[in-house]
Amino acid sequence: MGKIRGIRGLILAAALGMTLINPTVADVNVFAAEQSGQVSAGVSNLNFREQPGGNYIKDENGANIRLQGGQKLTIEDTSNATWYKVSLDYKGKNYVGYVHSDYVTIYSDEPATEGSSSEEAEDEEVSTEELLSEDDFEEYLTEQGFPDSYKPYLRKLHDKYPTWRFEAVNTGIDWNTLVENEKNKKGQVKNLVWTSSVLPHYNWRSTSVGYSWAKDTWSAFDGSNWFAASDDLVSYYLDPRTYLYENYIFVFESLSYQKGLHTEKGVEAILKGTFMYKKVPAGETKTYAKIIMSAAKKTGVSPYHIASRIVQEVGANGCPQAFGTNSVAPGIYNFFNIGAVDSADGSAATKGVIWASMPGSFGRPWNSVSKAITGGAQYVGTSYISVGQDTLYTQKFNVTNKNSLFSHQYMTNVQAPSSECIKAYNAYANNNLLKSTMVFKIPVYKNMPKKALSKPADSGNPNNWLKSLSVDGYTLTPKFAVNKTTKYSLTVPKHVKSVKISAKPVNSAAKISGTGTVKLAKGTNTVKIRVTAQNGTRRTYKLTIVRGKASTVEKAVENEQVETPNTAGTEVSESTSNTSETILGDLNEDGKITAIDIVKLQRIITGADKADDALKAVADVNKDGKISALDIVCIQRHIVGIQSLI
Repeated sequence: MGKIRGIRGLILAAALGMTLINPTVADVNVFAAEQSGQVSAGVSNLNFREQPGGNYIKDENGANIRLQGGQKLTIEDTSNATWYKVSLDYKGKNYVGYVHSDYVTIYSDEPATEGSSSEEAEDEEVSTEELLSEDDFEEYLTEQGFPDSYKPYLRKLHDKYPTWRFEAVNTGIDWNTLVENEKNKKGQVKNLVWTSSVLPHYNWRSTSVGYSWAKDTWSAFDGSNWFAASDDLVSYYLDPRTYLYENYIFVFESLSYQKGLHTEKGVEAILKGTFMYKKVPAGETKTYAKIIMSAAKKTGVSPYHIASRIVQEVGANGCPQAFGTNSVAPGIYNFFNIGAVDSADGSAATKGVIWASMPGSFGRPWNSVSKAITGGAQYVGTSYISVGQDTLYTQKFNVTNKNSLFSHQYMTNVQAPSSECIKAYNAYANNNLLKSTMVFKIPVYKNMPKKALSKPADSGNPNNWLKSLSVDGYTLTPKFAVNKTTKYSLTVPKHVKSVKISAKPVNSAAKISGTGTVKLAKGTNTVKIRVTAQNGTRRTYKLTIVRGKASTVEKAVENEQVETPNTAGTEVSESTSNTSETILGDLNEDGKITAIDIVKLQRIITGADKADDALKAVADVNKDGKISALDIVCIQRHIVGIQSLI
C-alpha cells in the first residue's frame, strides 16, 4: 500500500480571519481541551486513518473515507505533532481517527463565513489536485509517457511537493531533429550567449558560426558581448532534464493567470531590487505591481511571468525603453522588447521602440507605462500562450506550436528561460506558496540521450592552429597557410645534419612542442609539431624532411602533401583525455603498420570485410578518395622503409 503524501495547508489570516497554526516537533502546542478546526482549504482526498500512519477508516459502505478541504474537525489530541486525533461528522455519522497535521487548520477564533473575504483575500486562496500515493504516482508517470531518465528527478520533486502536477508533452519530435533545427548555422543564428573578456566562457561559444580560426576572433550578433552559442550549450538547454530541479522546473510552469495563486505581493517579490519595486511610475497613479496585476487579469497571462519577463528584458536598473527616454522615439515604452531584432550594432532596442510607437495592434502606440505593460502582456498571451507556447521553455524552443516548429521563438538568449524562471520561483518561495497546486508541462522527445546532458565545461580557448611554421633557410611545400593543412615537406642537402624549426600559435595561450633544432637522419625524416590549445585539445602538424637527393618515391611522397581544408575547424588529432591518435594504414588498430594490415586491406577491397567511414579513412592511405591496390603499395613501401605513413 502506497504511503499518502500531502501539503501543509496554506490559509492566511488576512484571507480567512483566523490564525494558521502549522505545528512542528519544535513548536507544537499541546491542548488540554478540544479544539475546533478544519481540513485546510484546497486540500482534497485526504486520508483518514484508524491509527497514526495506520489503516484507512471506511464508511458504512466499505469505501475509504477521503476528506476534503473545509471539512470541520473536532481536534481531540495534538500531543503527536505529526498525527492529530480528530472526530468528525461524515455523511450523517460520527467518526474518530487520525489525520496528518500538515493538512489541518486549527481555529484561534471562529472560522470566517462565506463571502466575507475581500478581493485581496480571494487572491490568497489556493487549491490543490488529488494527492497521489507513491505507487499511484509511479503509475501516473508511466501513463504520461515520461522516460525512465526523467523519473528520479520527478520522484524527488513529488516527495517534497506532492500537489505539483507534471504533464508530459509528447512532442513526437526526434531528439536529433530537434538539435539539428535549433543549433546555430550560417544564416540561422537562433541561440546567443553572453560572454565577456572577464568571463569568456569559450566552450559556450560556437566555433562553427561567427568564429575565425585563422584570427581567433568571434563575431558578436547583438552589441559586443552576445555570441552564437555552441552546439553543446544549445543541446544542454534543450534537454528538459536540465531543469528538473525545485527552482528550474518553473521553466515548464503554465503561464496562464491563476486567481488565488498569483498575488500583488508575489509580484513585488519579483520586482524587489529593481527600479519598479513599490514605485509608482511617472504619469501613473498605481504602482508597477498593481499595473502588472491588472494586466494579468485583463490578458489571462501570469503576473509573475509578466514581471519576470520585464525584469529579464529591461534589467534591474531599467533602460531607455523602460523610461520612455529613447531619443529616436521619446515618450514611447517597450518593457518586453517586442520588435527588437538582434543586430551587430546593438540597435535592437531602438527597433523595438520604433515598433511600439506605431499605431496598431495591442493598444499601440505605447505612450504610457500601463499601455506598454498591458499591451506587451496581451502580445505574449495572444502570440505565444494561446497557440501552445505557454511555458518559458516552449517560448524559447518552439516544439508545441505545430504551425511554426523551431521558429516563432520569443528570445535568442539561450539561458533566458533558466534565469527568468528563478524570479518566479523566488516569488512563490518568498510568499510561502511553493506547496500550492501547480502544473508543469514537460516536453518529451524520441531517441533522447540516456542520461541528462552536462553543461559544457569552461576550460579555455579552443584554438590549436599554428599562425606560422618555418624551417630556417628552406621553403615548405605547400606554402604555409593557417587552417589549410597540417602536412608539409621539404628537401635538404645530404650534408645538412639538422634544421631549426620555428612556429607560433594563433592563440598566444596555446603551447607548442617539437620545434627548435632537430637532428636529421639520412633519407626521410618525419617531424611532429604538436599544438595544445588552452582547453587541452591538440593538433599535430607533420613535417616530412628528406635529407639528400630525393628518390622517385620520395618525390612522390612530397607531391602527396596536398592541402586538406578543414571547414569546421575542429579537427583534433590528440587530446588530453588520452584519446589515441588514429594511424593511417593501421587497419587492425594495434598501433603498428604490418603485413596484417595489408591482409585486412585486401579483404576490404575484395568485399570480404565491411568497412565503416572511419575505417575507410584509415584505409585510404594515398588519400585519393578510393580504396584500391595503390593503397596496398603505399603500405608496402612504409613497411620496407621507402615511405612513411606516420
